[in-house]
Amino acid sequence: MQVLPIFLVILAIVVSGYIFTSKHRFYFLRAIILFLVLLLLSTINFSIFFGFAALFIDRIHDMELGNLFLLLAALVILSGLLLYEGLKRFNKYHPISEITLTLIEYCIQWALIYVTVYQSIFNNIAKIHTITKMIKTVRILNPDLLVVIILPSFISIWIAVVLLKKYQHDL
Repeated sequence: MQVLPIFLVILAIVVSGYIFTSKHRFYFLRAIILFLVLLLLSTINFSIFFGFAALFIDRIHDMELGNLFLLLAALVILSGLLLYEGLKRFNKYHPISEITLTLIEYCIQWALIYVTVYQSIFNNIAKIHTITKMIKTVRILNPDLLVVIILPSFISIWIAVVLLKKYQHDL
């Protein structure tokens, strides 16, 4: 018997109860949908830009790290500007509330923290036994352990604060 599907169903029910039981219930849904659309468009933009840049660069793998970093930054900014222009046009016909934009920012920040934790765990997959040993022996000053334990706690606290702000109608 797999626990994950059962846990995900319970989580979906509980989260739905929290999100959809207020008069502003569709802000979260709108934010998630708009976030996913922007993520898709940004990924497409970035892929096209990087592919186009690759045509002019003979060997990307031979680029210096600083140049590759600057190229990446330029492509990210260019994609952001295109998304901004698209959002301005979309906003003329379907106004986007400040609350929806704030929730999108939260989604991005939560995702970044989660990806950092995910990356830390899988970069240290061979050390998982060591990390569990550190937890058992209470050696919590190891940076890998701090990332794996503290960052998910930040997300949990943040979710609690956002839901309380929603409950208090401040969000």
